[in-house]
Amino acid sequence: MNNHTKMYVTYTRIYGWSDYGGESSYQPGYRLENMMWMTLLVYDYIIPGGKEYGCWYPEIDQDTSSPFIFVKNDTEYDYPHILPTSIPMDKNFANKYRYVCLDENDSTIPFLQSFEEKIIDIIEKLIHLLSLSDIEKAEEFQKEFLFYWNQAAEDTGICKLYIGKEREFQKLNAYKSNDGAVRFVANGICLNDANKKVNGSKKWRHLPELPVFYIPITDKRRVLPPTRDKKWTAENIVMLIYGKQFNRISHESYVKLGLEKIKTKYVGLVFEIEINGNYIDFAAIIEFRSTKNDTLLNKLKQEIVEVVPIVSKRTDYYYLCKQIGNEITLLDKKVLLIGAGSLGSYIARELVKTGVRSLTVYDKELLEEENLLRHTIGDLWVDCSKVFGLKCELERIHPEIHINAVEKNIDKNLLVAEMKKADLILFAVGSSTVQWEMNKILKEQKCNVKVIYTWLEAGGENSHILSIDYNKQGCFQCLFTDEQGCLINNKANNVSEIDVEAYKIRNGCGGTRVAYGNAVLLRTTAVLLDVIRKNFERAESTNNLINITPTDVIDVKDTFVERKCRCCGDEDI
Repeated sequence: MNNHTKMYVTYTRIYGWSDYGGESSYQPGYRLENMMWMTLLVYDYIIPGGKEYGCWYPEIDQDTSSPFIFVKNDTEYDYPHILPTSIPMDKNFANKYRYVCLDENDSTIPFLQSFEEKIIDIIEKLIHLLSLSDIEKAEEFQKEFLFYWNQAAEDTGICKLYIGKEREFQKLNAYKSNDGAVRFVANGICLNDANKKVNGSKKWRHLPELPVFYIPITDKRRVLPPTRDKKWTAENIVMLIYGKQFNRISHESYVKLGLEKIKTKYVGLVFEIEINGNYIDFAAIIEFRSTKNDTLLNKLKQEIVEVVPIVSKRTDYYYLCKQIGNEITLLDKKVLLIGAGSLGSYIARELVKTGVRSLTVYDKELLEEENLLRHTIGDLWVDCSKVFGLKCELERIHPEIHINAVEKNIDKNLLVAEMKKADLILFAVGSSTVQWEMNKILKEQKCNVKVIYTWLEAGGENSHILSIDYNKQGCFQCLFTDEQGCLINNKANNVSEIDVEAYKIRNGCGGTRVAYGNAVLLRTTAVLLDVIRKNFERAESTNNLINITPTDVIDVKDTFVERKCRCCGDEDI
């Protein structure tokens, strides 16, 4: 603390508060054991309204505990980080207190501080908060915009927003499910459950009586959330769309507001504001005075009766990918995956969680009990098609994920048709014969998209990723060719034929499996995701082979290429 700041601390017992939470934690008559209330009288600083602040702290210091600040009997709400809920905390419930939020999650490490350091730190933060200028207070309100907005919203559930990557004025479609859920969806966004039926009726019903519009805010100055004492009214909406001091929306948005014709009693508005590099979306239902047919601009200027904030959450695939740092270059890519076995299932699951929302998968096999411990789908799908089970599981991750499940083994005609639609082809089949055959077809057909072959060696130790651009030298058959053009066993593999035999598990009539564990699946999938990202980010100068061991990832580049390969050898490329 600054040396000139004086502080007096008194200790009293408090009752009736059972946890660190909000109003739901309050239990009348419950005694809060081992706690002390420290009333802080701070002066030599200008404290708004002469309020009394208190510090709540365990009587017996714990390494991981932290103090909390409360303000006593504070009826004024219009100050950032002072939460709206009033809590009676003393024995007779005569006084009420409001929590002052001074810490973000993990902003401090309590066990690294002493008792005194924790107290000093929290008080310094309080003093800093109470010393903010008007501009700084506005900035703090904006940082917590959604918190205040949702506090003011009607408790009607959460409306999910599917907007997409275009930050421009657009019309959204409102839908309501048969269990009361609501979502607003931009044109062009296709959701995999849009036509799902429950008990013979469509799960989602379109609401044409509620037109919805997305309006990005381009200038956020003086755009503050509603508080307990300052609710949003027609004046706030007019300020956003027709502000004279600041142009808070773009000219294009303003023009489109003047072109949209509305004749409904209600409209939904979704605003988006940029705060510290993050885009925050908030929604409201606007009630008009009449159903007179007029432009949306005029009705917003002249006919608003009520502004009703609603709780919303943006959940479109683009937004979620941006939030976690996914590569958005993958969003519109179409991937063809050959093989839905153990490795294929790992690859498919991570692809759709990394940014690929359109995936076609080929595999004819059924899931068996022997597959369960190294496959991503569970025993619900035993004796069912692997690709169908994978489709159901993956499409549950997000409604914008679309899996085309084909219960067939790939052949020439299917491959030729699919390669014309795909941006990337992935092979994750255990059979070298299938990869050999498909490699020849792709070369003959002059495939113009990148093809990646990936496979695991028996024993659970090593795996390999081969990236091929058929416009360059090198192909899968090069792995089975020596310098003289003679065919050999896969020269990338480290496990000998004798060891392969040892790892085989025979299950009758010529059927075999090889032993390998989940560690190699995880390693291979992780490296493959990085290879895919790099392939789409930039064109590789050569085809390359990557060898993966338990301790190393080795890119041997195009050293696998043999000029005497019967498929691509002796070509002048």
